[in-house]
Amino acid sequence: MKAKVVYLVVFALVLVSWAGNYAYHRASQLPEAGFLRHNIETSYIPSVAFDLLYIANKNDKRKLVSARVDELPALRFFLIQTHQEMRHQTLYLLRGHYEESLIESREALAPITIHKIMAQFSDGTESEEDIGEIIVYRDDAWPIHAEKSPIQMSSTSGSSDHKGSVTVRITRPLTLTGVSSRWLEKLGDSFHYETVPKSNRGLPSEGTEAPPVTVKRGQSLTLNYQFRIPRESKQAMEVYNLLLRENFKEPDGQDVSYTVFAHYLPYPTESQMRAYVREKRRQAK
Repeated sequence: MKAKVVYLVVFALVLVSWAGNYAYHRASQLPEAGFLRHNIETSYIPSVAFDLLYIANKNDKRKLVSARVDELPALRFFLIQTHQEMRHQTLYLLRGHYEESLIESREALAPITIHKIMAQFSDGTESEEDIGEIIVYRDDAWPIHAEKSPIQMSSTSGSSDHKGSVTVRITRPLTLTGVSSRWLEKLGDSFHYETVPKSNRGLPSEGTEAPPVTVKRGQSLTLNYQFRIPRESKQAMEVYNLLLRENFKEPDGQDVSYTVFAHYLPYPTESQMRAYVREKRRQAK
């Protein structure tokens, strides 16, 4: 009789442990795989286009293999890469580029906005997926009519803490009138930038200056930027691709610009991932 009681107690403990592990495993799983929210600006000219991040449970049988955007026939993706391995999930990266031979001749056109893409999977199926918002600029005619730009790239740098810096050299007098991007308003205090004019010798002339800034011939101008997205913010699990446009005026009033690329790709902690999964499970109920 005593042995039977011990057996029942052990069985009950094993059952409780199994039930606890099962409940924990279920709570740690995404209800379905999908793309993170993307906030992207891109120009439809031959170049690297943008990155997409896709998140899936590790035990998912159906794997993402590629994607297409019907509105962008010249867009192609390199082979999918593993961006980050987590305990229960994997983040995958798709890096897009525009094939020059596939871009048709055009005059300048209005931008287009994309909210969905077609994802292609290992089982041969396709699915329309929400992607966030991709703004595609087509304000340059193609092929581009080459003109001598008064703005020349001098140096660029970046770091793992989402900082970056780009220095340009000015070959004729210009006035910097401002810096613009579609995503500056949304980011608010989570994105910081500053412009620093430098003398002909490369030394800061008067420190940081807000536009308008007069830049002399032979002078350099550095744009420093940093994403300051709090880890606990939902934005920390979003992808950002900013085209920071430095807008200048020439003495005769003609507008010229130079574009700086600023990227933010999340590398979540396990704590952030758990919060993300909880939110997705709540939304799925």
